[in-house]
Amino acid sequence: MIRAGFFTTRFLTCIRNGGMSMRVRTYGKIDEAGPGRWDELVASCGAPLFYRSAFLRAFERFPLHSVQAHFYIVGEDAQGGLVFATPVYLLKGVDPMKILNNHFADYGGELILVNHVWHCYDTWIPARRLDPDVVGTVLWAVEALAADLGVALWGFTNVDGTGELSRALTAAGMAGVQVEERFLVDLAPIPDIDRYLALLNQPVRQNLRRYMRIAERAGIVAQVAPVEHADLEGFVALARAGAAKYGNADYYRPGIFEDFLRALGGHVRVFEQRLEGRLIGSTVLLVDETTLHWWVAGNDYTAVPQISPFYLAFLAAIKEAMATGKVVVEAGRRNPRFKTRHGLRPRPVQSHFLPTFQRAVEG
Repeated sequence: MIRAGFFTTRFLTCIRNGGMSMRVRTYGKIDEAGPGRWDELVASCGAPLFYRSAFLRAFERFPLHSVQAHFYIVGEDAQGGLVFATPVYLLKGVDPMKILNNHFADYGGELILVNHVWHCYDTWIPARRLDPDVVGTVLWAVEALAADLGVALWGFTNVDGTGELSRALTAAGMAGVQVEERFLVDLAPIPDIDRYLALLNQPVRQNLRRYMRIAERAGIVAQVAPVEHADLEGFVALARAGAAKYGNADYYRPGIFEDFLRALGGHVRVFEQRLEGRLIGSTVLLVDETTLHWWVAGNDYTAVPQISPFYLAFLAAIKEAMATGKVVVEAGRRNPRFKTRHGLRPRPVQSHFLPTFQRAVEG
């Protein structure tokens, strides 16, 4: 196990890019990196909740999967303001989404240095700008840390294949490979749930309305609860039962997952469905200023055989986003057939990884 603060002072090097001096530092805890300036940078560039200090701190305290060490690399200007900031994680043998297994099989059991945790599906480098100087500095810092740690593979996963970061990494010599798709919908031009449903194909729309009628007749009681009032243990039990079918129950680690959600506080809401008081569906929603993340769910599909709690949770997420002024619903990775039929649009998700030293040698 690498001690988390071991490399805190490793990078105090002053470099000059495009006539601008920048000092690069690496910290072992988010609170050492300056949460106030970190969150200001994240908000200024519109990065998602996964980059807020609250999320990173919660993961430090309650890691959702095994981590050898946490690092926070920042680039500072002469006044101490942040030019960029990125978390990176030292991992070994952790691959819940099978990205390493399916695309980088030679490195599945090796030490790797990756930009974020596997539960984040939207990778950014929060930065004032993503010009070649800044991106080059980030890659220099991450690659140097990878070399110091002796990792076999390093890089960035879950990068939007249509976005600025993917283009910047490719231009810097880190070509990506598509590993997933993620799905989202822009609600800005859609005023209400009826208009949303009207955009769907008629059979899909009719099926959703039928599910709502059956749920009402069956007496299913649904609510969106703040995290402090939600049955998080019930959520984990349902989620683990579903994930176990795919050999991935430990994506939801009992005790750790509940504590992580509680640590996120107001960024979490939970949509719960109950039948005669019994929890039959539970969906964790994450929120930031503009986006509702339909993040993770657990459902008992046998409770009312004529309907799926998953479909009702989808409708609830759209309604909750509209009611709270969110303009985007993010629905994460996988399940493309359901998501595209219900109005969500795919975006390619790429991994930009290199074996340690390869970029320098090829350059």
